[in-house]
Amino acid sequence: MSALDRALDSLIAGRWILTTTDTDDGRTLIVAHRPVGWTGPGDPYELLTAADHRQMWGLLTRHGEAP
Repeated sequence: MSALDRALDSLIAGRWILTTTDTDDGRTLIVAHRPVGWTGPGDPYELLTAADHRQMWGLLTRHGEAP
């Protein structure tokens, strides 16, 4: 399974939730966070933040989490 496949699998399986947030300077950031009540591996309060979708895919594929 490739890194991209693992990232997609994590999203589909609900291990990450993608959303957006607006910054004070008017930019929009892509944010990945764990679902409420997360008890799986890793920090349940972990946030991944990226300026665009390409950067977010990079973060998710390099995260190193095995599904």
